[in-house]
Amino acid sequence: MTDTEHDDDLPQSGEPFDAGRWSTRPDAARCLADAAIEAVLTPAVRTRLTGNEAIAIVMRVPGASWVAPIEGAVRRLNDRAITVARDGSNRTLHKPDSGNSEVARQLAKNALVVGIAPLTSILPRSLTAAADLTVEIGSDAAVLCAAIARFTKSDAPYGPIEGWGLLDFDDLVSGFRAGSGPREIAERLQRTAHRLAAPREDRLPNLVDAVEYGEAREWGLALGQRFRENSIRWDETGAGTNALFGGPPGLGKTYFARIVANHLGVPLISTSISGIFATSAGYLDSVIKGVREVFAKAEASAPCAILWDELDALPSRENLNDNNSRSNSASWWTPVIAEFLLQLDSAAVGRRRAVFVWAASNHPHRVDPALLRPGRLDRVIHFRPPGPDGIVSIARHHLGADLPEVDLTAIGQLGVGRSPAEIAAAVSSARRAARGADRALRLDDLVEALAPRPDVDEATLRRIAHHESGHVVTALALGVDEVVAVDVLGNAGAFGRTLMRRHKGLETRTTIENRTIHQLGGRAAEVAIYAGDCAANAGGDLSSDLAAATAAVAALRISLGLGGGLAYLGDPDASIDLLRADPELRAAVDGDLARLHGRAVEIVCCHRSALEAIAAALVERRHLTGDDARAIFARHPPAPDTPRARRGLRSVPPDRRD
Repeated sequence: MTDTEHDDDLPQSGEPFDAGRWSTRPDAARCLADAAIEAVLTPAVRTRLTGNEAIAIVMRVPGASWVAPIEGAVRRLNDRAITVARDGSNRTLHKPDSGNSEVARQLAKNALVVGIAPLTSILPRSLTAAADLTVEIGSDAAVLCAAIARFTKSDAPYGPIEGWGLLDFDDLVSGFRAGSGPREIAERLQRTAHRLAAPREDRLPNLVDAVEYGEAREWGLALGQRFRENSIRWDETGAGTNALFGGPPGLGKTYFARIVANHLGVPLISTSISGIFATSAGYLDSVIKGVREVFAKAEASAPCAILWDELDALPSRENLNDNNSRSNSASWWTPVIAEFLLQLDSAAVGRRRAVFVWAASNHPHRVDPALLRPGRLDRVIHFRPPGPDGIVSIARHHLGADLPEVDLTAIGQLGVGRSPAEIAAAVSSARRAARGADRALRLDDLVEALAPRPDVDEATLRRIAHHESGHVVTALALGVDEVVAVDVLGNAGAFGRTLMRRHKGLETRTTIENRTIHQLGGRAAEVAIYAGDCAANAGGDLSSDLAAATAAVAALRISLGLGGGLAYLGDPDASIDLLRADPELRAAVDGDLARLHGRAVEIVCCHRSALEAIAAALVERRHLTGDDARAIFARHPPAPDTPRARRGLRSVPPDRRD
C-alpha cells in the first residue's frame, strides 16, 4: 500500500463531504484491514515487517472473519512474506501439530513467515515457539474511524458509534456503501449493531407491566431510573448494576434479561460457558480468550449488557478442590475462573463504563462464591413462580390480540404454581385446539389447556384426589408451611400435585418431622380410605413422597444432630448411600418413618370429613387454590376429641419421643 492510494488530495479538516467529487471509492475491506494493520505498525514493527530480514511473526486477529483480509494487508506491505492464515474452520489442519515442517523449511531459507489467526493455539507450534514478534491486531473505535476516513477520503465521523463492538469484519464492511459519507456509514453500522443485539422479532412485555417478575421487576425498574438519571457511578464497586438471576427452570430468567435490556435501551450480548466452548477450539487458551472477547465486545459496544446463561457451568473452585481425583480438572478450570473474575472486576470498576453484567443459573448454590461478592455479581435475585396477577399478565402478553375483553381472573387462579413457560405453552396449546376446531380462540380452550382432565377412570381419579387431599389436610392441621395449590390434572406429573410454600425461619426437629408427616399424608389418606390398600405412587423415584420423607428423617440423624446423636456422618445428599451401607441407621430411620406415618394416619382419620370434602371438590374442579382448600378445611371441623386424635395433632417435645 502506497501513501498516494488513500491519503493524497484528502479534503481539509472541516471541509463538507461531496459524494460526487469522491465517486470512486477504494475497497471497503481493504480500508478496514489496512487501518487495523497501520494501528499496530510502530516504526520498529514496520521496519521488521517490510524489510528483508528472516523473521517469524505471529498476528492474532479479533475473529475468524479477519484472517483473510489481514493476510491481504500483510502481502500488500511485503509481497515476499510467507503467510500461514488459519481461521479454525478446518479442525484437521488448523491445529498446532500441522504444518510445522513447512514453517521450519521456510525459516531455514531466510523467509519472512507471518502466522495469522484468531487463536495462536491453531497455528503451527514451530511458528509460535520461534516467533520473534507477536502482534495483536485490534478492532477498536480508532481503527474503525480510520477505515471510514480512508474509504470516504474525508474526516472520520463525529462522535462514537454505539454498539459497533458486536460486529465482525463482514458486518463492518457491509456498512461501507459507495456514495455514503462518514456520518451515514456510522449511523448504518450503529443500526446494524442494534439489530444484531436483539435479533429476535417476538414481542417483549413492558417491564412496568410485567408484575409476574416481582422482586426482579422492582430491581429492573430501579436500575432503569438510575441509568436514565445518570446516577450510576461506574467507578465504584457495589453499584447494584450486576446480578445473578437464580431459580428453577422455566421461570423466564433469560427472557427477563432481554426485557430489562430493552427497558434500559441497551444491546444485550447473550452468551454462556458452553457457547464459548462451541465457538472456540476448546483449548484452555482459546476458552480464556473467548471469555475475554465477550467482555471486550461489551466494552466496545457500551452502554451494553452481558448475560452469562447457565453460569453454574463454570464450576465452583470449592467443589473442584473437594476431590483429589479431580486435580487435573481443577488445574484446567482454575485459570478460566481466574480470568472470568478478572474480567468481571474490570467490568465493574476502572476502565470500563456502562457495562451491565448479569448471569442466570438454575442452581445458584453451585456458583463460585467469589463471583457473588460485592463489586461482582453483588446481588442474587431469586425467581419464583408467579402469583395470580402475574399469571394473568403472562397470559395476556402471549394472547396478544386474542380475548381482549375476556376476564382472565379464573386463569390467574387456575395457573397458580405454573411457571411462565407453562403458561406460554398453555396459550399455544389453546390456539392449536381452536385452529383444529376451525374457530376463534375461546376462554374454554385456555382453561382446558391449563387444566386438562386426567386420562384415568373415575375410581382412579378419586384415589388420586384422596391422596392429594391427605397432603393438604395434614399440612393444614399441623400448620406446615403454606398450601399454595392442589391439582388433579393430566399435566400435573403423576396426575396429582400439592404445591407448598415454605415458611421462613429456623428449622427444628418439630418443623422437619411435621413436614415429613405432610409428605406421608397422601399415603396415610389411602390407608384410611382404602383400608390399607395403598397404591405405589407414594414411591418410585427420588422425587417421590417416600424419597423426600426418607431423606428428611435421615438428615436428622446423619447431618443435623437432631436424631438422638451429635455425630456428623455426612451431608443430606449422602443420606441414601449411608442408609444402604448401615443397617442400624436404616432400621432407626425406618422406625422414625413408621412413627410419623402413624401420626399422619391419625390426623387424616381425625379430619376425614375435610379430607372427603376436599377430594370431592378436586374431582369436580380439578384445581383448588390454597385459599379454596383452607376454606373447605375450616367448614369441616375434626372428629370429636379422642386420645387417638389428640396424639395426631399435638407436637411432642423431641426429648419425649422414641
